[in-house]
Amino acid sequence: MQVGNVHGDIVVGPPSSPPSNGDEPADLAAALAHRVHGLSKREDEHRRIYDPRPLPVRWHRATDELFDHWANIHGRESKHDATTLTGSFIGIRETYEAIPSRRLVILGRAGAGKTVLAHRLILALLEDRPRTAPVPILLSLSDWNPRVHNLRTWLVGQLLRDHPFLEKRDRAGHRAAELLANDDWILPVLDGFDEIPQQYDRDAVHEISRFSGPLVVTSRPHEYTQAAAQARALSRAAAIELDNLTPDESRTYLQASTGKTRTAEWDAVFDQLRNSPDATASQNLLPVLTTPLMVTLARAIYNDIPDHHPGELLDTGRFPTRDHVEEHLLGAYLDTIYDPRNDTTRPTGASPPTWTPHRTRRWLGHLATHLTKRDTHDLTWWQLPNTLHRHTRILLIMATGLAFVLANMFTAMLVYGRDAAAPAFGLVAISGITAAGGLAVGLVNELSYFRGRKGREPSRLHFRLRRRGRPKRSLRVFLMKAGAEAFTGLTIGLAIGLATGLEEGLWYVLVATDPDRFGYGFARGLMIGLETGLAIGITNIIVSALGDTNAPEDAISPWQLLATDRTTTLIQTTTTTSSVGLMLGLVAYQSWPWAVLFGCVAGAIRLLLSTWGNWLLFVRLWLPLTGRLPWRSKRFLEDAYQRGALRQPGAVYQFRHAQLRNHLAHQHRTRPHRW
Repeated sequence: MQVGNVHGDIVVGPPSSPPSNGDEPADLAAALAHRVHGLSKREDEHRRIYDPRPLPVRWHRATDELFDHWANIHGRESKHDATTLTGSFIGIRETYEAIPSRRLVILGRAGAGKTVLAHRLILALLEDRPRTAPVPILLSLSDWNPRVHNLRTWLVGQLLRDHPFLEKRDRAGHRAAELLANDDWILPVLDGFDEIPQQYDRDAVHEISRFSGPLVVTSRPHEYTQAAAQARALSRAAAIELDNLTPDESRTYLQASTGKTRTAEWDAVFDQLRNSPDATASQNLLPVLTTPLMVTLARAIYNDIPDHHPGELLDTGRFPTRDHVEEHLLGAYLDTIYDPRNDTTRPTGASPPTWTPHRTRRWLGHLATHLTKRDTHDLTWWQLPNTLHRHTRILLIMATGLAFVLANMFTAMLVYGRDAAAPAFGLVAISGITAAGGLAVGLVNELSYFRGRKGREPSRLHFRLRRRGRPKRSLRVFLMKAGAEAFTGLTIGLAIGLATGLEEGLWYVLVATDPDRFGYGFARGLMIGLETGLAIGITNIIVSALGDTNAPEDAISPWQLLATDRTTTLIQTTTTTSSVGLMLGLVAYQSWPWAVLFGCVAGAIRLLLSTWGNWLLFVRLWLPLTGRLPWRSKRFLEDAYQRGALRQPGAVYQFRHAQLRNHLAHQHRTRPHRW
């Protein structure tokens, strides 16, 4: 039974029997190929690669030190290499298939078009893919740590993250993603070898070389050359290097993508470059207009907005160096895509967003700085709280706990009676107890960021009845989760117990005027706190036992994952609130005010320690309140993707290009007053 829109991905009852025919891997691969084709085609359309025609990206064979021995590539002894490995954009499949091992390294400088060419290769291989051929899939290497995961294990995780239907298991308990990855049904297109931290280069080369199947790797030349010098070139892999565009190619592309009036302006620019090649303006601009990324940015800036004129690129007063020209194009691109006159992303009749180019620069700069500090390109909603300092996160959770006192004031007055001094003392006491509990929750929450961890990860629950033949869940994993939940409960309970014990002791001293019973009150309060922590821990262990929490390998998009995690959190919070309230309030103390109080405290703790709770508190409240993100963060990220500032390779966002990310981060750090 699948309860879809109401309770997310919760399955009650035995799962349906998987198909037993021998063609199941081929069927799964065909379904995966269909989805990958759609994703790559969407990215090409999003980048307007074929509007009106693609840039003529060309390549040549790389130098010998970046090749493995030809005998290894060919698979047998061969003294001669008859493969030229030259071609242009639409011929990438022919170049790839000319390599006997089907292992290719694509090298190119920043903005040379490596990722776009990889998408083109994927589409070409899928056009008439044989049923038994592997499925090419683009995967970003920016978050791969080869010292932690070998390539196949990491590949399985990426498949499950972006294509959750591959979580389906066969009768032996193996997931479809594992079958496809281990039986060479996947052709990994590994994008961004240069984005792997340098200290992992040697390990990355060894892990990729150990992968026996066909593959494609993209990288900047310098980083790959260094890695090859430290270890060796990738085993059985050939290498090509992308060429710069010629001025005539850039000129033809820019003129073909604009009207005839603007064509004359581009003619004047390129005539200046041809007639005065030694002029400062020509030396600054010519290298820029031979890079595919910069040419596409120039197209968006000067061909899509009528009052922008390309002749300004020759102004050496504004742009004294090549770097100034590139920085101008990167900055002007953002102004262009957020120009209301160029807003083609909003559906007809939809209200326009309230953000301006100035504000979007500040918000995107904050996100870019966050990514550069983490040395990654993957932008995920559940890691946005990591942009805050740990002291800020702890204090915010404490402040939330103190605000929670207001919601419990009525309960406190009921518990302490109508005496004139009691309600005030009770309110102060509960404030202290809540502050202690909030501090404990904040410290426990910080453990998810301890020693390089990236924060809490989203989860979902699977309530299944295990049938015969289905593999049992790992006892080790369950014990680790149970231990973590017990530690959380006892830590919070001890903090609440100490605060409650102090409050109970002071009650006898200040209100009941019986100082001799301070010790009794302190012991009683400490016991109450420990019982609370024990109840919270046991309840959380039960919730974990019934369900199975998984990291972000379960959603095809970040927002589907957010909706699933929200459903999971609400179920866990409701279960914890009711269970702890019944266990302590009505059973231990036989008082419904205490039941409400303990239940609400436990539910608030469960919420604050969840991924969705962190999202609400830090991303939806604090970051917008301090001006670092908009109030509608989800809509902002979706809009940035539609406009072209971001791209979406699977279930994460990335900036359109690393240079755009670095530009925004640099501007955000060096000129915050202008943002």
